[in-house]
Amino acid sequence: MLDRAYGALVGGAIGDAMGMPASFFTREKMKNTYGYIHDFVTPEAEVQTCHGSLQAGEITDDTMESVIISNVLIEYRGFNKEAFNQAMKEWAIRQKMLETTVIGPATRKYLTALIEGKNPEETSGESATNGSAMRVAPVGVKYWNDWEGCLQAAAESSLPSHGSRPCVAGACAVAAAVAAGVHGGYTPEEVMNKACEAAIFGETIGRDITAPLVSKRILLAKRIVEEYKKEGLECVLDELVGTIGASMYVYESVPLALGVFYAVDGDAKKGIPAAVNCGDDADTNGAICGNICGAYSGAAVLPESWKQRVQKVSSLDFLETAKKLIG
Repeated sequence: MLDRAYGALVGGAIGDAMGMPASFFTREKMKNTYGYIHDFVTPEAEVQTCHGSLQAGEITDDTMESVIISNVLIEYRGFNKEAFNQAMKEWAIRQKMLETTVIGPATRKYLTALIEGKNPEETSGESATNGSAMRVAPVGVKYWNDWEGCLQAAAESSLPSHGSRPCVAGACAVAAAVAAGVHGGYTPEEVMNKACEAAIFGETIGRDITAPLVSKRILLAKRIVEEYKKEGLECVLDELVGTIGASMYVYESVPLALGVFYAVDGDAKKGIPAAVNCGDDADTNGAICGNICGAYSGAAVLPESWKQRVQKVSSLDFLETAKKLIG
């Protein structure tokens, strides 16, 4: 179980770092620039406008925000909204995040409100992006054996910055999939069903906006994989990206990541590069898929070089964090 908890955290960081050089590339542009990404690569600064200054194996805001949630969960033995908001505010000021191009529009609005002393939840329900889904995996690790607690904490972690129905649904789906993986004993299909159930729960909480239902998109991803899996992984990826999309919208990003998880039967070593090579929001899709696959297959299946590189570059110890979360 510890290996699966560790896998959820380090898998997310690996996916984030591996996808970073290809963020917001089309699949064709990725192939022309990098070929098929199967390891950490240095961003091509001339074409990578968001992360061109980073080095191979370096994490982005996806992992940084998940670390903040981990720290809050450990210190308060559960999610604490006030502590989370304060930690996010301090991080944004310290790292000058509002001066960067790496954060999404909803997170930017959220951090701006915090720094200006305003209530971010007044406008948090307007977006449909994946910022809360990309950071929520530690909630799934912490609540691996408490289904209701997991869904409630995931929803609470989303509402301050991403309070719409699709955003809350996406966060709940990722947390549930991670919790099921860490728990163990589920098939990939059962994990998909758990994620769908969690999305339906989230869709009862968030603010209603004009957007597709994440729960139905998860089922669509499942059907696509089942229809095209016999044609090979590249065909599955083409169909997932072509039908669902791989953008920062949560109703694309989360179903896509879950679809890749399902296509590789939860194997993190296969799933992370597959999600990354879908392109578009590659670092976040890689992170979410890495969280879910890592929780399912455990960290043991991941190359030691990947685990060591991402932790050395980020100065983070995900195994120690996993111990504290499940302890």
